[in-house]
Amino acid sequence: MRPHIMLCIGLLGAAACQKAAPPPDVVARVGNAYLTRADVARAIALLPVQMDSTEASQQVIEQWITNQLLYQEALQRGLREDPNVRRLLEENERSVLINALLEQLYQEEERSPENQLSPAEVQAYYERNREQLRLQEPYVRLRYLHTPNAEAAQTVHRALAQATPSEIDSLWQALVERYAQNPDEAQLLARRYLPESRLFTAAVLSPLREVLARLRNGELAPVIQINGHYHVLQLAERLPTGTIPELSWMYEEVARLAQIQSRKQIYARLVQRLRNEAQVRGELERYP
Repeated sequence: MRPHIMLCIGLLGAAACQKAAPPPDVVARVGNAYLTRADVARAIALLPVQMDSTEASQQVIEQWITNQLLYQEALQRGLREDPNVRRLLEENERSVLINALLEQLYQEEERSPENQLSPAEVQAYYERNREQLRLQEPYVRLRYLHTPNAEAAQTVHRALAQATPSEIDSLWQALVERYAQNPDEAQLLARRYLPESRLFTAAVLSPLREVLARLRNGELAPVIQINGHYHVLQLAERLPTGTIPELSWMYEEVARLAQIQSRKQIYARLVQRLRNEAQVRGELERYP
C-alpha cells in the first residue's frame, strides 16, 4: 500500500477518493470527492442511537465537507511530500495493517466452534469479575420513543400512565411496533441498561437529558415536543453508581468483556509464535 493511500482510509474514505461521475445518491461534493447517502448511513450507525436522525445526518455531512476542504488544501500545499508527513503516513499504514491482521485473526479464531464463547464461559467471567463490574456511573433502562404525530404520542403516554406493572412490558412492545418512528432504538433502550451520560447527547435533545436527570424509577415525563417530533419518556429503572449488576441486566456487555479477555490471549499466542519463528530464521536480534 503506497503512503498516500492512507489519507483515504477512514469511515468515509471511499467517498473521499472517488474520481468517477457523481453517484445517483450523492448528498455532497467537494471537488472530485462525493459523499453518498450510503456513506452517511454507515457513519450514523456508529453514532449514539439516541441522536435525532436529521441532526445526525447534517453533522456527518458538515464534518465530511470540512474534512474534505482541509484534505484538499493540504494536497495543494504539497504536504504529502513533507518528510515528517510521509513518516507519519508510513506509521499510520503500519498501524492499519496490524489492526487488520489482528481483526482477521480474531475472526478466524472465533469462527471455530471450540473458540466461541458459551453462556457458561460468560457466567464464569462474570463470577470472577463481579467486583470489577461495579458500575462506575448510573445506568438506566428507558421506555422511550418519538413520533412526528402528536396524537400518537399522547396515545402512548396515556397507555403508559394507565398500565399496571404486570402488563407494562408487553404493552410497551405493542406500542413500539405501532407508533415508534425508530422501533429498534425503542426496543434497545427498554431492554438494556446503558450509561445515563451517553443518552440524548445531541444538543437538540438536551431537554430530554434534563428531564431524564429529574425522573425517579417508574416516573413518566410529559410529552416533549422538539423540532416537530413528540417524545415519550419513562424511566424504567436507574442503577446507582457502585451497583453490582446482575448478569441478565448486562449480558451483552459482560460477553463483550469476556471476548476482549479471550482476544488478549489470542494476541499473546500470536506474538509468541511470531517471535519464535523469527528467532528460528535468525531474523530477530536485540542489541545492547
